[in-house]
Amino acid sequence: MKNVCFFNSTQFWGGGEKAHLEYAINFKNAGYNVWLVCSSDSVLEKKARENKLQYFDLKVGNLSFISPQKRRILKTFFKQQHIDTLFLNAPNDIKTGGPAAKQAGVKNIVYMRGLAVPVKNSLTNRYLFTKIITHIVPNSNNTRNTFLTRLRPLLNENNVHMIYRGINFEEWDSRPVKNTSFKTDNEIILGNVGRLEEQKGQKYLINLANILRAKNIRFKLIIAGSGPLEQELNTLISKNKLGEFIKLVGFQSDVKSFLSAIDIFVFPSLWEGFGNAMVEAMAEQIVPVAFNLTSNPEIITSGENGFLIDFPDINSFAEKILFLIQNPDTRKKMGKEARKSVIQKFSLDKIIQDWESLLR
Repeated sequence: MKNVCFFNSTQFWGGGEKAHLEYAINFKNAGYNVWLVCSSDSVLEKKARENKLQYFDLKVGNLSFISPQKRRILKTFFKQQHIDTLFLNAPNDIKTGGPAAKQAGVKNIVYMRGLAVPVKNSLTNRYLFTKIITHIVPNSNNTRNTFLTRLRPLLNENNVHMIYRGINFEEWDSRPVKNTSFKTDNEIILGNVGRLEEQKGQKYLINLANILRAKNIRFKLIIAGSGPLEQELNTLISKNKLGEFIKLVGFQSDVKSFLSAIDIFVFPSLWEGFGNAMVEAMAEQIVPVAFNLTSNPEIITSGENGFLIDFPDINSFAEKILFLIQNPDTRKKMGKEARKSVIQKFSLDKIIQDWESLLR
């Protein structure tokens, strides 16, 4: 593994795009020759330029996989740059880039699986996962298990390897922190980071706020993110007269400064391939409270570095938050354990070693 390419043509910015960018930067820093294939005018292309990464513009659509021209362009690119390892995760990119890489003789064609939902046992997937993709790598054990739900008769489970999402904690710690404050009357600040959509479960936070208000807790709940659920959440906040307790602050490019301004991280997601936002909060010694779902138990040891709550018991969710509010010394101790645990388990140096061991 010497010449590495991360292929992501998605226009919008999400967890998969962030992962590709961070891996590209850190593989480059580790001495690899790194390229990004991305769509022109995409957020990823902009960030590739900002980080002085080599990139190749290519728009990929639903039918690009049947375009001989697109395949020819990619095959030529892979050969000219002597790409030996290609990372993909979006369906259109896999269907378009995978076969082109196979024709170009790319040794490692890696599917980075980040969605904890089952995959169809379709003719296309059978072809891609048996004839094209050389390595299937989910980002958590839960993602691995859900990926295999319908594909076990087709795939050798021993060839589906799990590697956690790696985080460069040294780079994270070096980021400057802006003096941000959400407090107006010494309230406890609860924070959530995530795209505003059903998967992220922010509607459960409305019920949580109602319970905490009924207990006369002085708090603010700050939700960072944008997405299709924004209008509905605003309507629920207004309907429940929670405007002074819940604030939607939109997408936050400076997540570290946001996290530095909260006291407890609330994570009501219904499913996650890997809870990256939660891990970043834990790196800031912020104790998380989350539902006991999907990959969350792989990150949180309940009672030690956070709390896991049986879904959908929002009353127990509120009780653990109340416990953390009333026991600041315990919260501080658990925050230190949270940071220690994620650095030990998800440090990028360790994760890159895992990739090198798999792909050498």
